[in-house]
Amino acid sequence: MEDIVIWGAGGHAKVVAASIRRAGRFRVAGFIDDVNPGRAGEPFCGATVLGDRAAFDALHARQPVALHLAFGHCGARYRLGAELAARGVAFPVLVDPTALVAEGVSLGDGCYVGPGAVLNADARIGRHTILNTGTVVEHDGLVGDAVHLAPRVCLAGHVTVGDRTFVGAGTVVRDEIHIGRDCLVGLGSVVVRDLPDGVRAYGCPAAIKETP
Repeated sequence: MEDIVIWGAGGHAKVVAASIRRAGRFRVAGFIDDVNPGRAGEPFCGATVLGDRAAFDALHARQPVALHLAFGHCGARYRLGAELAARGVAFPVLVDPTALVAEGVSLGDGCYVGPGAVLNADARIGRHTILNTGTVVEHDGLVGDAVHLAPRVCLAGHVTVGDRTFVGAGTVVRDEIHIGRDCLVGLGSVVVRDLPDGVRAYGCPAAIKETP
């Protein structure tokens, strides 16, 4: 069984670790906490916090190891993923065994498909994107790089979500809607109109509250 290291040592990392163990393809070799380096050596979620970024660099220098970025900040995930990929770090796709992934779906390097998620025909998912518990991406959806769809988000058919956008839990997005890059959509929103890049929007129907 191949080893994998999880970058992140919080709640989402626990969810990802559980999916990895259910799938049985990888062994969780440890966690990286780049925010709290003092946690090095601490037991966490059935493994150990290995340390900070320097600990991962040392480990990877000895023997290349697969990595998954399991933290919520979309911009940081986007930047770190690009930097480490350029150094040859491998980011496998992780799919919980309870998820439903239809034929024709495309999954980018390092993306995570959580428990009970549904991805229907010809959906395309970008690199390092989080499709959290129970999310639905209907047919022909396009979800960019380092997006986070929180639990129970539902995207109807032909929806586009731009890079680094966060969509809050329970949000529903009407078919053929375009949500731009670097947006934040508040939890429980109902999106019935396109959203441009870089806005914060929430409500039913969702309305733009802040712009760049």
